Amino acid sequence: MTIATVRIYYHPIGEARELRLTGSHWGFAEWFSRRLKPIREQLRGPEAKGVDIMNLMLFEDPEHAWQRDRWIQRGNSFQFSFVCNLAPLEASPAIENIPKLMQFYAAIAEQAPWPQARAVAPALRQALSPVDQVTLAPYLQWPRGEMISETKAMRIVKNAA
Repeated sequence: MTIATVRIYYHPIGEARELRLTGSHWGFAEWFSRRLKPIREQLRGPEAKGVDIMNLMLFEDPEHAWQRDRWIQRGNSFQFSFVCNLAPLEASPAIENIPKLMQFYAAIAEQAPWPQARAVAPALRQALSPVDQVTLAPYLQWPRGEMISETKAMRIVKNAA
């Protein structure tokens, strides 16, 4: 198998916040798969046998964070659980939060014990270009907006300049 999905889960204390954050931030995982395609061969190997998902689990309640602050293999995923205050994510739009979360995730992925997970770090660290921001925006809402192709995004960015 190969890692095909890189996800961020949000587990705040309140259910209403969880629904808001999941609705506004969850689509990142779907969009991010495009960044995995060029490094697909680096995401394979015996260490990733049976694993196709990387999860960053963000918890507000430390009692819910299983095996916190360390990488584990759980089922078909490599997983890292971290305890933090998720309230600041509600204060900013998802399109502003995602680049910060990507940098945070990259730093954690660099420390993973598996080469496939570490291979994801540069893709996470890569800044969002203006075209990326346009193509990502529809994924950061629920229900999803109309998907925008790279070609159309390039035209939008060019016309906005």
